[in-house]
Amino acid sequence: MRKSEHEIILRLTGVAVFSALAFVLTAYCQIPYAGEAGYFNFGDVVTLFVAMVYGPLEGALVGIVAGSMGDFVAGYAAYIPFTVLAKGIMGLATGVLFVFLRKRRIMRFASPFVGATLMILVYMAAYAVLIGQGVYLGTAFDCVQGYGMAILSIPLTIGFFKTGFQKRLDRDETKGTEE
Repeated sequence: MRKSEHEIILRLTGVAVFSALAFVLTAYCQIPYAGEAGYFNFGDVVTLFVAMVYGPLEGALVGIVAGSMGDFVAGYAAYIPFTVLAKGIMGLATGVLFVFLRKRRIMRFASPFVGATLMILVYMAAYAVLIGQGVYLGTAFDCVQGYGMAILSIPLTIGFFKTGFQKRLDRDETKGTEE
């Protein structure tokens, strides 16, 4: 297998595993909001972590798969199109900004807050379209979830980088990939 094929398989596997983890945290570790306007869950911490560690595309895919499947299982199918947009933008924006700010060691951790803010704005529009009222209540809960998960994702990401696992993983990718 060539290096590029190995890297693609490794990234797809990572997306699948992290999507499954985020789905479980989304669908089965949730607290419903008042007024039937969604639910608080812990899946976003995985999406933000993946966006910062693996990259923007992977973060967006994890967010889309886990969020939309979580909505389906929880009975919020009407929110799926908004979830695809919200979680996709959250993962993509977080990952792009994290890469863009990679040389600014502290500033790059503003990226999950930017991603969470974009997610909150998309869901604010969803509440206005789908329920017409309770926009501010649902948005307040989304702020707690989005910014709370952003806060949790930062020490998780820092801890991951401090373990050196990423460097070891990159080194292992080069072994046995020559033809």
